[in-house]
Amino acid sequence: MIEVVIEKPELQILINLLQRSGITVSYPLYEIPLFSARESERGYTLSVLAGRHDFKGRHPELPSYSDFYETFISSGIITYDNIDEFANMLEVYRVLRKGVSFAPDTNLFYHRFISSYRPLDGYQIVVAEDVKNEIEAAMNYKYRRQLLVEISREVKNGHLLHELSNRRTKKARKAAYIALKEFEALRDRIIIAERYGSGHNNDEVIVKTLKHFDEMSPSLLVFLTADLAITDVARMEGLEYFLFEYPTRALGTHEVSAYQLRTLIFNLAAVFGVIDLNGTIIYGEFGGKRKLNELKLLFRDEDLFQKFLFHLNLCRRLETIMGG
Repeated sequence: MIEVVIEKPELQILINLLQRSGITVSYPLYEIPLFSARESERGYTLSVLAGRHDFKGRHPELPSYSDFYETFISSGIITYDNIDEFANMLEVYRVLRKGVSFAPDTNLFYHRFISSYRPLDGYQIVVAEDVKNEIEAAMNYKYRRQLLVEISREVKNGHLLHELSNRRTKKARKAAYIALKEFEALRDRIIIAERYGSGHNNDEVIVKTLKHFDEMSPSLLVFLTADLAITDVARMEGLEYFLFEYPTRALGTHEVSAYQLRTLIFNLAAVFGVIDLNGTIIYGEFGGKRKLNELKLLFRDEDLFQKFLFHLNLCRRLETIMGG
């Protein structure tokens, strides 16, 4: 196979070359199709092909249906069930004279909600120090060789796992390529609230930190979370909060933009480690990866590779000219 390393936006070149005949993304370790996509007036019509019953891996490092479902959330294709309620509350917050800022819980970083929900553009984002620390700590887990050997016994095409040797585990990939990317996207708007007080667990410390920040700030701070358990702590501490309801919508057919499609493909490659796009292998994690946005493509089709390389080099030359 012929390989090339690209960044996420360059994935659109491959999509453009394949879209006329239709796109199918699959998971080679289970040999199951995940979804198909065809061009439409709004972008692409995406049809989910995999169901809960297709995810039979028993090892915790193998992707589950929940992992699959959450890539649709982090790609902005589906969202929380009570999003309309939040939109109405946001209208109320907007008229407050003292202003308002928002503090996302850790789970919202993994869902990439703040950056994908445009009505929140422009609002200041307050991040409790322990939320940032949770994400950074989760990034540090790597595969031992023996663990990959164990996983390879449970899957098909186990040789594809060799690329993940001494690389990030599933938990670490989610933290680095989903949650950290969200943090980076919001960096210009983020204020870190330094740790304040103590507690029996992280939830208590996070809420106490934010409550202290709220008391010191002239604006209202609203804590945003999708975790019911932490709202009990927020209520006891008197911290304003909004609880998002986890999506219950079944994955079926969706109209998506080009950005959402390539984000979904990127997120799947990141979380699953490796996926297949019309016969081309895409690694979200691989030896020598240097940037959060990078992917490695392995081409089986020489003709497709040559066409892709031509357009890739052209785009990169144009980018260099326009940037220079």
